This record gives sequence, structure tokens and C-alpha cells, in this order.
Amino acid sequence: MLFKATFTLEGILIFSTEVRPMISAGQAMGSYISPSPYIHNYPIIYGILGKSAEAYFVIPSLHYNYYEDKKTRGGITLNYTSVNQVIQDAKAGKGFYVFPLIPQKIITESFLLSSESWTYYLPTRAPTKNVFPRVTSYTAFMPGTEFYTYIVTDGKFEIPQWIRIGKKRWGIMKIKPNEVKVDKVTEAKNCTTSIPINIKDAEIFGYKIVSYSKLYETPNVEEGLIGWATLESCYEIKSRSAKITLPIPSPFINQLGM
Repeated sequence: MLFKATFTLEGILIFSTEVRPMISAGQAMGSYISPSPYIHNYPIIYGILGKSAEAYFVIPSLHYNYYEDKKTRGGITLNYTSVNQVIQDAKAGKGFYVFPLIPQKIITESFLLSSESWTYYLPTRAPTKNVFPRVTSYTAFMPGTEFYTYIVTDGKFEIPQWIRIGKKRWGIMKIKPNEVKVDKVTEAKNCTTSIPINIKDAEIFGYKIVSYSKLYETPNVEEGLIGWATLESCYEIKSRSAKITLPIPSPFINQLGM
């Protein structure tokens, strides 16, 4: 089954942030943190699974060891066990797969945070990895913000009504899935995707990328970058109201009535 799903934000969301220096009247004033309006599909997968992250995100020593090993010996990779299982199941036509979220309606607010810590004698600061700077300006997405994407399932998997993405990021979202009534599925050449996709996932599903335009990339290459893409070949799904071209795993396509 194919769904066009709307994700409505029910709480404040600070996610996929970019940090820039904050300057006022020519003076440095700390940092300015703003979120990306495009949300990677991996945190959405975690949210749908009812998880906030893999183990190494909640066991700091595992995360720390990864970076230390990377500095000294070229490193190991962080394992996205839950996500990899979802992708492999989707490749076989089981479970579900969700594409990245793109904005439909954005509502923002700005916040100014100021912090300082003290010893018995003098003010001190912990390393910036563990605390935010003394003065930080945030821009956050507010309740009422909407995103949308496509979700494909095997017909047995139940899409949850609510998800939360990220740790300590308040990202509570309500999902409203609307089933796409498929009239016809055909094969097409040189397809431009209907929405941005995860390039790495598309290649795992057996699609050849002709070209792509990058929208969002995380520091970890294991997550894959997000962007609009042209596929050498793909399936074109026609419904009463839309024509959809996405790198959907072939077994799911067969279930749609190919």
C-alpha cells in the first residue's frame, strides 16, 4: 500500500540544525542555530519504530570511542542496525519504508538562551561538546508546522498515529496517512523523483542514479544524502490526482498491482 502522509508538529522542534556565529553590531555574540526544513528519513524510521535512537546515542562511551578510533586509525562506522533491518525488509517487500520529509507549512519562533556555571570561587565553563555556549539564539519549528512524504507498506504494517523524533528535541508529530488509490503502474526511463529521496537507499533498492541535486547531508556518510534525483529507470504510479515517481522496492510495486 502507498500512502501520502502529512506530519503535523504538535510540539517545538529543533532538529537537523546548522550552527553559525551570531554577530551583532560587529561583535561576536555566541552562536545562532537554525533547523533544516528537510528532515532525513532515518529519524522518521526510528520514530515509526517507537525508538529515539540506536544504543550508541544513549551510551556515550560507544559514541566517544567511535570518534577516538576514527582520529587514530581511520575509524569504524556507526551501525544503524534498526534502520538497516527496515531497509532490508523493505527490499524484500516486508514492513514499511518512508521517504524524507519536505515542508508544507512552516511556523517558526526564535529563542535566546543564556547560561553560566560557577565553582566556589570563579565562573567556569564545561567543554562545548557537553553544554551549549553562554549565549545561543535558536530558531525552532512551532506547533502547526506541517511536512509531507510518502510511506509504502506491505498492507500488514500499521502506521502509528504519533511519533517523536530525536533526543531532547521535543519533536512530537501526528501522522495522517492518506492511501493513494493506484490506477496504473508503468515502467519509465529517466525519471525525476516526485520528492527528495535518500540516494544511498535508492541504490540499495537497485535503482541507478543518473544525477542528483543535494539538499541535505549529515556528517556521517552511512546515513546517505538527501536530494532530488533522476533515475535511469523507475516505476511511474498513476492515481486520479497525481503521477508519482519514486525508488520504491520492486516487491512493493508488485503488491500495488504491477
